[in-house]
Amino acid sequence: MRDLIKQVDAGLQAHDEFGNSQQIVRLNVERYRFALAVLAREDAALQALLPALDALDERRADKLFGDLLVRAELEAAIERLETGVAPIHQAGLLAWSLAQSLERIEQPLSLSASAMERSFVAGPDLDGRRIWIWDLPDAPAPVADALREALRLGFMPGGHCEAELVRPTPQMVAQLDRACSLLQSLVPQVARSVFGHLHSVAFANMRNERGPMLTASGGDSTPCMIFIAPEELANPWDTAVHIMHEAVHLKLSDMVRTSAAVVREDMVKLPWGREISVSNCLFAFHAYVHLQIFRTAVEQIGPQLHAVYGAPESYRAATRPHAMSVVNNASAAPFSRGHERMAYLAQQFRTQWSYYLTPYARRMVDWLCAAIAPLIDLSVSPQAGAGGEAAQAAAGAPATSVHYAKNPQLQLRPVGDRGILFAADLARPKIQKLNTAAWLMFELCDGRSEHDLTQAYADIAGLASERAWQQVEPMLDSLVASGMIVAQGQRAALREGRAA
Repeated sequence: MRDLIKQVDAGLQAHDEFGNSQQIVRLNVERYRFALAVLAREDAALQALLPALDALDERRADKLFGDLLVRAELEAAIERLETGVAPIHQAGLLAWSLAQSLERIEQPLSLSASAMERSFVAGPDLDGRRIWIWDLPDAPAPVADALREALRLGFMPGGHCEAELVRPTPQMVAQLDRACSLLQSLVPQVARSVFGHLHSVAFANMRNERGPMLTASGGDSTPCMIFIAPEELANPWDTAVHIMHEAVHLKLSDMVRTSAAVVREDMVKLPWGREISVSNCLFAFHAYVHLQIFRTAVEQIGPQLHAVYGAPESYRAATRPHAMSVVNNASAAPFSRGHERMAYLAQQFRTQWSYYLTPYARRMVDWLCAAIAPLIDLSVSPQAGAGGEAAQAAAGAPATSVHYAKNPQLQLRPVGDRGILFAADLARPKIQKLNTAAWLMFELCDGRSEHDLTQAYADIAGLASERAWQQVEPMLDSLVASGMIVAQGQRAALREGRAA
């Protein structure tokens, strides 16, 4: 069983798109670089910083773009750019935080970490970086004030939640570090992966409309950080679960920043009594899959660690029950345990709910089910009508009368070794990411007809023409809808209407 646990632990990190955190983080850094190039068209201060930012190597770029304040300001600027909520040029704090970060790029602490009153860290050393603990001073200071404002505006936005930060004690930090070590001992590959997305931890008393919260991960105003209730820290087993649970949410957040996951954000009713969004269900499923490998490791490897960390049952009396607990979860109620919820969500996403998901997210769900299969079988029998409203086969045949050309107003940033192209239409700035197939289709759009595009794609991909058209048609629709290409000729208006 230990070999099986190692296999699944490693397998959950083995996919470039869905598992490999180094690649996920790097792709997000490339998104930030591209966003800054677009934003800099309207901001001289940002324009002046671009050469130094582009010159950063991978380690320094991870440090700078992993800084909480820099990321919060970048996400806010991208939202302003794409939604028009505020003028694009309102990027003063972004330019200032980037300039400050560049000035201290060779210092051991990032900009936000350096604003703490005491320098508390926990977790493993990842290329010179450890997790820093929030300890904001009471006295006003530029970085500290900006961080306070980010927390005030951004803690779990839309979730009717509130958080009261708790100043850390050395004991709290030691307990957090102990839980990080336990997580590494049980699932070392999962631990290293999620720690790559986690830069900061805050201790806080939190509440939402349903009562006290044990943990949380924030929104775009508090990215790359998680919150833990101080009373949870005494139990290293569930604290390790909390760290993994919230940090794996950060991992998926970093993934969906560059690849949309949901095409229709409906609310769905769950059999364990909650009604939540499809996106939240996807995040929950992703976390429950990782919980399964952790729970199995606790059962099979955990007894060898009891002498160091104590047995899980020794913490039960002081532990609140919850679905992800490995200490207090003896409820016999239906769907009260994580593996039951995981199986239910897998079934739904692969059948009735599949039409809510983008092709990217459907592939991720299939991969997660395959990755955890050595421990639990999540295979499903597709039901009649599964796939809902989106289960439609490509109709018609490629036409010779519809031609496609690239939008000449695009700003582009290729990431060649990843087969990724970032793009933005200068007339309606929204950052697009094309995968290898979509990038190929974009490059082929030089005035060719649907028929000629399909034949060229078939020749390159080694597909029959009919099979190629099934892939080409939705890519053309997507490229037209995003403004990447322009359709010309008969039926072009019809295609543009369908793409919209």
